[in-house]
Amino acid sequence: MFSNITTRDLCASDQDDLHDMASHWPTVRQLGGWPWPADLSFTASRARPFDGEGFVWGIVRAGRVIGTVGVTNGSLGYMLHSDVWGQGIATALAGRAIAHAFDTTDHDRIDATVWADNAGSRRVLDKLGLNHWHTCFEYAKARRTPMLSHHLRLRRAQWRDLSADAQ
Repeated sequence: MFSNITTRDLCASDQDDLHDMASHWPTVRQLGGWPWPADLSFTASRARPFDGEGFVWGIVRAGRVIGTVGVTNGSLGYMLHSDVWGQGIATALAGRAIAHAFDTTDHDRIDATVWADNAGSRRVLDKLGLNHWHTCFEYAKARRTPMLSHHLRLRRAQWRDLSADAQ
């Protein structure tokens, strides 16, 4: 679908592209763990291959990182540059990440969290088949306040059924 978009591990040379995204308030306000204002040392800490449980890929178009997507510790996360919002990229790449996570781990489920005011991201998660299971207030690092968050979950069997239906 997006033949001009690839994914790969992040590296130090991606710092400028990541920092560009991290310097955009409408993007960062929707993330759980990124600071505001943008902090170059924090961005540098993310501009490297992920070394924990799971993976984080850089989303690359024309040599530029336009976002990230990954599944870490059983949780799906993604970030896109605002220039590419609304093009279906988040849905397509998050779907690839989910498939990869289920193909390469024994996790029975993948979770995701979205702020209650992030309708775009909620649509992505709904399209991918994640179901709401919990709502609570959580501290939003960039906003510096507790925010209402929705927790969603996708079970392996659901994903298998959804994937079979798509074929």
